[in-house]
Amino acid sequence: MALGLNENDYKFGLTRVFFRPGKFSEFDQIMKSDPAHLAELVKKVNTWLIHSRWKKVQWGALSVIKLKNKMLYRASACITMQKTIRMWVCRRKHKPRIDGLVKVRHLKTRMGRFTEVVGGLKEGQQEMSQQCTIMSRLDIDHEHQALVARSALLLTAMQDKKKEEEELERLKRIQEDMEREKQRRLEDEQRRRQDEEDRRL
Repeated sequence: MALGLNENDYKFGLTRVFFRPGKFSEFDQIMKSDPAHLAELVKKVNTWLIHSRWKKVQWGALSVIKLKNKMLYRASACITMQKTIRMWVCRRKHKPRIDGLVKVRHLKTRMGRFTEVVGGLKEGQQEMSQQCTIMSRLDIDHEHQALVARSALLLTAMQDKKKEEEELERLKRIQEDMEREKQRRLEDEQRRRQDEEDRRL
C-alpha cells in the first residue's frame, strides 16, 4: 500500500511474492526510478510500517483492556452469584426463627394493649389482670419441659414405627424366601417323578 499498489494486486507466498499480470512492470518501473524518488519511496514504506506497527500495538492494548474488563465482569458475576446463593441458604435456614420472633413481638404488642385496656377498666380489673399476667420463669420452664417431653414421645413413636416397618419388611422377605424354596422343592419332586416314570417306560 505504501508503494501505491492495491492489496489485490499481489500475494505473499512462503519464499516469494506473486503479482497480477501487468502489475510487476509497474513495480519494476518504480524501483528503477531516480535515487530521490527511491528515497521518498523508502520513507513512505518506513512511515507505513510505523503506522502498521502502531495500529497493531493499539489493537493489542485494546484487546488486553477488553480481556481485563471481561475478567473483572466475570469475577463480579461470580461474587454476585455467591452472595445470592449464600443469602438464599441463610434465609432458608433462619427464616423459621425470624418468623417465630416476629410472632412473639406481635404477641408482646397485643399483651401491651391488653394491659392498657385492663388498666382502663373500673370493674373486674384484678381478675382481668390475673388472666393477662406475664409468664414467670417457672412457667416457661414447665412449658419447655412439656414441649421437650412431647417431642421425645413423638420421636420414640416414629422410631417404633420405623422398627415395625423394618420388621414387617424382614418377615416379608423371609416369607418370599420360603415360598421360593417351596416352589423349588415342588419342581424338584415333579422332575423326580417324571424321571421315574420315564425309566419305567
